[in-house]
Amino acid sequence: MTNEAKTTAPKKPLNAVVTETAEKLEKAAVEAKEQAVESIEESKEKLEAEAKQLNDTVQDQLRQFKQDVLQRLDSLKEQLLGSQKDLNELKSFIKTEFNAVVEDLSKLGKELKEDVSQISSKHKEHLTDTFKRSKESTIEVLKKVNPVVKGDTAEKSTDLKS
Repeated sequence: MTNEAKTTAPKKPLNAVVTETAEKLEKAAVEAKEQAVESIEESKEKLEAEAKQLNDTVQDQLRQFKQDVLQRLDSLKEQLLGSQKDLNELKSFIKTEFNAVVEDLSKLGKELKEDVSQISSKHKEHLTDTFKRSKESTIEVLKKVNPVVKGDTAEKSTDLKS
């Protein structure tokens, strides 16, 4: 009766263990891939938001600059009496202002390139971290699954010897 009360768990065949391990590995790989895709989507959304914000800022600055130039021109129109000398001064002023606008736009272009470069490097770093975490997570799952396979195969070899 004591022998009947003691029941041992049935041992799984090696094929079942291998199949189970393969399924666990596939599941871990799918989870890692999903995490990577999710992180990429989050990064993409963040980049799009930063780009939109940057674009809005640039548009606001350009609107303000245009408004300032128009105000200056209106002020000059009021001051000028229309003489040739005044027109030449206006021409000179407009050239100067136009050159300043071109210079400002050049600087703004450089700043935009720098900002885009910084955003790209942040995105690259974030993707690298995401893939690293996915890899580490997959390796952890593999390590958890691997001892199960080794343990079951060791039991099989001792069963075969006896």
